[in-house]
Amino acid sequence: MGVGTDVLKRAAHVLSLCRFGSGLGMAACLLVFLTVPESWAVDLTAELTAGYDSNPALTDLSEGSGFSVYGLRAGQPFDLTDDLALDLSAEGRYQNYWSVGDNYRLQADGALTYTLAGGRFLPALMGEAAAYRDGLIEADERNEAMVGIRADWIISNRMTLGFEETYRWLNYLNWAMPFSGKGQGRQDVKGGNKGGPSGTAFQGGRAWGPSQWGLDSSGKGKSPLNTLYPPRDNRLLSTALRLDIFILSSLTGRLYAAYGDLNSSLGMESYREIQGGASLSWAPAPEWLAELEATWFRTDYHSIPANMIRVREANEIWSVGIQISRFWGDLELFGQAGWKSGDAPLDYESYTQTVIQCGLSYSF
Repeated sequence: MGVGTDVLKRAAHVLSLCRFGSGLGMAACLLVFLTVPESWAVDLTAELTAGYDSNPALTDLSEGSGFSVYGLRAGQPFDLTDDLALDLSAEGRYQNYWSVGDNYRLQADGALTYTLAGGRFLPALMGEAAAYRDGLIEADERNEAMVGIRADWIISNRMTLGFEETYRWLNYLNWAMPFSGKGQGRQDVKGGNKGGPSGTAFQGGRAWGPSQWGLDSSGKGKSPLNTLYPPRDNRLLSTALRLDIFILSSLTGRLYAAYGDLNSSLGMESYREIQGGASLSWAPAPEWLAELEATWFRTDYHSIPANMIRVREANEIWSVGIQISRFWGDLELFGQAGWKSGDAPLDYESYTQTVIQCGLSYSF
């Protein structure tokens, strides 16, 4: 217990240096988890991070901000039989931006895995529930639920193939204009309306019929793109494949591809998306780990009315990131740098984002 107390003292010192004042409550929670009885065998991981984000809202006119992140995860494995295992976990992540609105996410996961073919084939049933809140982009606030299946096939001692199929329910909480989420191109990012429709801004029923174009105070028509709509009720079906290649004892590569189909309650926001990516992990020594990843997305909004010329139907996102970690037993010190460039569907705008951060993670 002395080691844990020492780590908490050093973490508190980092908080004061990096203006982590608003996260002291999270640090206090860590002390509570340290008192969990050993008989519970709960795996706990705490994370403290500080960094700078050049474009938190992913808009063309960016406003950068420093930030701090506080995370806590608790996991509990259960061996039900020799071949059947249940893994449960819960985690929370709070991101405190120093210049713009904060966000946080609470999530609980479960996976039931069965071992076949002498441990070479591992099918699993998965479930997840989450809540996300965002003080910068209220249109993104939502509750989520996911069910899915996963399977890992160990082809050889150098290659593993993975498959995943998920169905995710996205229940958004606030009224918003179309394409008001992160990276969608709308400049007034705090576009949510927690109190529901106001004045003539909301037009019910059909999204773009001529009779739905209300009038503002000047008597001019109001476009559907500038109309508030009820909170979205979306469904996302995703399929993913990944191939892990163990090139050397210290070098591992991964190739992955995914396809997603989002069915939105606001038809114009429905889309199909494909993703491809690759990553490398290099461990030159037991205490060091370097990871490099590059990803590409293409999103096609397939229900945009022909008369909406301000909306780009096909959008692409490129991203690359690197992380270097140094381990001292259960303590990890890491640094990350990431870059993203993407198209926004609204107004044919684009954006770039650079994120640099460093932090520590402690498992106990």
